Amino acid sequence: MPTNEEPANTWRGLLVVALVVAVFLGGLAAWIGPAQWRIRGPTRRADVARSVMDNISQAIIMYKLDEKKLPDTLEELTQPDKTSGEAYMASVPQDPWGNEYEYRRVGRNQYRIRSAGDDGALGTDDDIVFDSDERNRER
Repeated sequence: MPTNEEPANTWRGLLVVALVVAVFLGGLAAWIGPAQWRIRGPTRRADVARSVMDNISQAIIMYKLDEKKLPDTLEELTQPDKTSGEAYMASVPQDPWGNEYEYRRVGRNQYRIRSAGDDGALGTDDDIVFDSDERNRER
């Protein structure tokens, strides 16, 4: 004849198994999660850099529409414009690695924005480049 203690022992056993499984899965997630972040971390930063360069490009386009020329430096985009008195950008952003973006005019109407990338050195393979001429061909 079953006693009243058997259902309680069964539930207690299932609870212990569930806790062991939960701890195992939590540990597995803690082990895999940072590894995935390390693998995709530089890619995410590069995506952020591209997005910021696109925003800088939009500010340059607005500047060019108002001033009828490209700015000589990115700092010019932080100065108030003649008509509204508002700046095109509040400040010149840094790339996701904490470095300044390089801006160069490469023609009368073309420019290039470059991030040094993860290594912080311009002119290496990990540089991220926004070329206005190539962007205009894509649109």
